[in-house]
Formats: sequence, C-alpha cells, structure tokens
Amino acid sequence: MGGNVVFQKTLAADESASVSGTPPLAVVVGRSDATEVLVRGKPFSLEGLARENVARFEVK
Repeated sequence: MGGNVVFQKTLAADESASVSGTPPLAVVVGRSDATEVLVRGKPFSLEGLARENVARFEVK
C-alpha cells in the first residue's frame, strides 16, 4: 500500500471490523488490553507487543 492508511476507526464496545490488504501490513492497535485480534482467522496475541497500551506489529 506504500504507506497509505487502509483502515482507521474507533470501535465501540463489542463492535468488530475486518480489514484486508496486500501484505505486509503495519498494524497499530490502541487499547490493546481490551482488543481481540485475529490474523487469517486465528487469534493473535498482543501481549508483549504493547507499550503504553498501544500494540504495533506487521502482518506479512
């Protein structure tokens, strides 16, 4: 995507969203302590990735 933002939104409690794009995708998740992430349909742990409750990772 060349640094373009593919998805940006503040989600409400119990709201979900799906995002697709061509890897690699740089992902930033706020409120990582209250967020569940699935990558290719499988749970992806944000534990250990978060600093100040913001997780940053790449989906390859």
